[in-house]
Amino acid sequence: MRVGVVLFVVVAAVFGSGGQAGAAPKPSLKFAKIQYDAPGPDTRDNSQLNREYVVIKNTGRKAVPLRNWTLRDAQRHTYKFPKFTLKPGKTVTVHTGKGKNTAAHLYMNRSWYVWNNDKDTATLRNAKGVKVISRSWGKPKPKPQPSLDPRFSTCAQAKANGYGPYYKGRDPEYHWYIDRDGDGVVCE
Repeated sequence: MRVGVVLFVVVAAVFGSGGQAGAAPKPSLKFAKIQYDAPGPDTRDNSQLNREYVVIKNTGRKAVPLRNWTLRDAQRHTYKFPKFTLKPGKTVTVHTGKGKNTAAHLYMNRSWYVWNNDKDTATLRNAKGVKVISRSWGKPKPKPQPSLDPRFSTCAQAKANGYGPYYKGRDPEYHWYIDRDGDGVVCE
């Protein structure tokens, strides 16, 4: 039993609790809000541009230095963070337009919108380019509709082309043909 405990302690000391030697803990950051569709008309007015923003929250217990981190959209419009540290439990709002950076507000200094209203992805990467968090939005792709077999004049033609049998209540093609024996199956 002691050999097992000693072996565990040695493995834990080398690999840590994450299972990888030298792995740094992942910062506890999340997107608290993404206002990708600024209320009102899309104009180049700076106050309107600043109504488009991303709020990042530090949910951890340690401050996270964000210097040289990047925030970008799917089209690779990229904002590089200045020297900035996000304290535990705090948020920072990254606005699209221009303004004076503070402890709670940063500005991309752009003259047009970054985040697409219909669909986009916000990605926060650390200074080494490793993705830390990401969030996508937009209209989901429509579910593919089940395709129907070609409509033939007769079951014989359908079967000759490798289609059928069709079952009542399961296959829409069932109603295209006559169920002569009434067993709920056609083109058998």
